[in-house]
Amino acid sequence: MTRAFRWMPHDGRRHAIRSDRAPRDHADTLCGLPLTVPHAQPYVHWCWPTCPACDTAWRAHEGIAAFPRQCHERPDRPACAR
Repeated sequence: MTRAFRWMPHDGRRHAIRSDRAPRDHADTLCGLPLTVPHAQPYVHWCWPTCPACDTAWRAHEGIAAFPRQCHERPDRPACAR
């Protein structure tokens, strides 16, 4: 299955861009930041936090519930982290 977007470290966060962008292409992230797709990505940058705006737009496109999700505490399940 081909995804419409992929994640790219940029400007201190992980942002989503269209998956068909190749190295050296100019692209906009889902939150609207312009970037040039780099040829190589150092692994350390993948540990950056995810951009909340890109995450929200990506989840809406994929039909995934927004994060953080509502937590429903039940006696048979541990309480959610707050």
